[in-house]
Amino acid sequence: MPKKIDKEEKKANILEASIKIFAKKGVTKTKMSDIAKAADIGKGTIYEYFRSKDDIFLASLHFFLENVDRIISQRLYRISDPMEKLLAYSSAWADICVGTNLEYAAIVLDFWEESIRNNQEAIAVNLVKIYDENRKIVKSLLEDCINKDKAPSLDTKIAASILIGSLEGLFIQWILDRSAFDFKEAAKLSTKIIIDGLKKGN
Repeated sequence: MPKKIDKEEKKANILEASIKIFAKKGVTKTKMSDIAKAADIGKGTIYEYFRSKDDIFLASLHFFLENVDRIISQRLYRISDPMEKLLAYSSAWADICVGTNLEYAAIVLDFWEESIRNNQEAIAVNLVKIYDENRKIVKSLLEDCINKDKAPSLDTKIAASILIGSLEGLFIQWILDRSAFDFKEAAKLSTKIIIDGLKKGN
């Protein structure tokens, strides 16, 4: 009896392979044949799951986000203190960037580039959604910090954007020169600066 193919597992394998190739060669230089080779399947098999490289690229973005959501949710699940949650959030992002998920984080730069250079609306819409969802998470954590410590009110949406922008800016600097600083420590410090600011407001 022929072995039953798990289509979801096979699709995930293709996405994992595509992310490695995208991270190594860049989206523009990556060919469908490169992805097929990395996934150890025939080129024709890819088209059973994806219509084009752009289709794989967008699916890779969703695959990356699901992975990020899973890691962040696991980190925040058992923490009750809102300030510790805020630190755990930035720590999770740092681990995604530095650890075994570096390939996933690296292609985020390609998501930005492809969206801007080729005016790909589908990618741009997804990036807008990413930022919106992350702002909501951080905004909620900041509001919990303010309510817990009775700190003065502030525009938590802007504060969330500042923290996210800080983490991204640090990531870009670090990925260009990984000897410049410890990214995990820098991510922690940028979050502590915001937390200290909230505490000093009392």
